[in-house]
Amino acid sequence: MYLSLRDLLFARGRFALVGGAVALVTLLLVLLTGLTEGLGRQNTSGLERLEAARIVLDAPADGSGEASFTDSAVTAEQTRTWARTAGAPAVERLGAAQTRAEAGGSAAAVAVLALEEDTGLAPGLRALEGRSRPGPGQAVLSATVAEDLGVGPGDTVRLSSAALRVAGVTEDVHHSHLPVVWAAVADLPAIAHLGGDAAATALALPAAGDPPDAQATAAADAAAGTVTTDTRGAFAALPAYASERGSLLTMQGFLYGISALVVVSFLTVWTLQRTRDVAVLRALGASRGYLLRDALAQAAAVLVLGALAGALAGGLTGLAAGTAVPFATGPATVLLPALGVVVLGGAGALLATRRVSSVDPLLALGGN
Repeated sequence: MYLSLRDLLFARGRFALVGGAVALVTLLLVLLTGLTEGLGRQNTSGLERLEAARIVLDAPADGSGEASFTDSAVTAEQTRTWARTAGAPAVERLGAAQTRAEAGGSAAAVAVLALEEDTGLAPGLRALEGRSRPGPGQAVLSATVAEDLGVGPGDTVRLSSAALRVAGVTEDVHHSHLPVVWAAVADLPAIAHLGGDAAATALALPAAGDPPDAQATAAADAAAGTVTTDTRGAFAALPAYASERGSLLTMQGFLYGISALVVVSFLTVWTLQRTRDVAVLRALGASRGYLLRDALAQAAAVLVLGALAGALAGGLTGLAAGTAVPFATGPATVLLPALGVVVLGGAGALLATRRVSSVDPLLALGGN
């Protein structure tokens, strides 16, 4: 590594430039990854908190099979048919709606998740004040909603045409980017203005039960006219979830490609400039393997230092911005992007520096 270290010390400006470019790309990737994860949690944490083994939605009328929480309306007959066909008495009605919460002259946009009174869903929901489960005529607010409305246990909030007493305040949970208010499914018609014979938005099977197998599930769906999926599959039924996440992941892919391109371009030019120095080493007896390892060590030093600097800056920026934007900070959002830059940059460096193994030692003597 003698030559590579000498180059790093001699051409500090050039290597600082490419290291800065790697750090900047890593910074952007960390920020974008944290934002993607944060937005995803703000979209799906309500469904994840339910810990349901299966979620059942009303099948779309066009037969596309792409169910949506916005359009889904499960009837009482579908509920009975599904439970009877699947042999799952633990099927629970689940409500999901977006509305406006009002109290004492204050208002906030909220998402309502309505549960059965004796529900087995959301077993890990933690109450900060009062109860974590609402009964009929009651609501349990996420901390953000309680703070925005300035209410607590015992106060009254209005959700659409329903006036509900606050039974408790829980940790923040979000559904479709809105803070969640937990309510009783008995109050859902007044909150969501359900029409016709609709009884709920969806059905859910708690994870604590024994969910039916694939054959029984398919039979229940066919008989009831529903679509069944697991919790992760239900994310696709959230408005704009797939397009939002797909756009952000595409941007991440472009940034990873740019990071590899930056490294390849720099090291290709640098390798060409080092051709005579490498030829001298070859004339002195250095092996091709030694020269290749030397060049790769140089590339690795630039990549690792640049990626670490970018990851550190991204993590600190994320911590500072986490109170203003939905940003998730953790090993998966900070270290994995940095590792990805190093791996892709290393692959690009291997392509860019392989020329050193074929340098003619006659160049050291001025040969052609």
